[in-house]
Amino acid sequence: MEKDAGGSIVYFLSIPQAYKNDLARIRQWTNLKAGFDENIIWIRDLNYQQVYSTEVRSIPFATAYYEKGNQLYLLDRKLPERNVPGLLWTPIDRALPVKLPSLNHNYFGIHDTISITMVPSDRETDAVAMIVSLDVLSHYIENAPAVRLEKIRWAVLGSNQAFLLGTPLLPIPGTTVWSRKDLLFPTGYDFELHSVSDVIQKKINPGRDSWILWDTDNSYQLISKESLVPLSRSSFRVTITNPLQQS
Repeated sequence: MEKDAGGSIVYFLSIPQAYKNDLARIRQWTNLKAGFDENIIWIRDLNYQQVYSTEVRSIPFATAYYEKGNQLYLLDRKLPERNVPGLLWTPIDRALPVKLPSLNHNYFGIHDTISITMVPSDRETDAVAMIVSLDVLSHYIENAPAVRLEKIRWAVLGSNQAFLLGTPLLPIPGTTVWSRKDLLFPTGYDFELHSVSDVIQKKINPGRDSWILWDTDNSYQLISKESLVPLSRSSFRVTITNPLQQS
């Protein structure tokens, strides 16, 4: 079928009840509605980007359809497969309420465990920070106009990297990150189970006095908000000369 450039086509998804938990990866899309038909869960109102997203493609045994004239067609097929099911449609977050287990990511000190996994995500996000090498940052700020630095706050990461928070981002190579509350993720990645974000926030950072910077290998580090200082040539020189100042 042709690409739905105008966003006028409605897409559906069917999945066996046995794989209900896998729908957690799309539960945050509040435009979706769910209906139940014996052993099948139906999801409707997906748009083009959603139906072809990594989140949907990774759901086991999911079947995607597009609607035309109250009939459902398999993607890339021109003959109808079945009629739109006559179900009671409920917003997905109400139809599939989250029941969170207790968490233990080797940090929480409680009994039950779940796997906290970073996965590629097609979700569009705005970068709010970046990680760059100190050498690259040093070279840039020596000749950068002050106006390009004034909205950036920064801190040293490890022995050779800097964390830069603020937009617009500096025009230098680095790893960009986006935020959900105080959680920071590499651009293009997110938790496989989005619904654990609030629980992780409360367990790791109950006082909300730090940023939690996640890496693609599922590890994280805390960046104290108080450690961030305005970026300038002078603050960079002082920090590099006296690295313990930011500890």
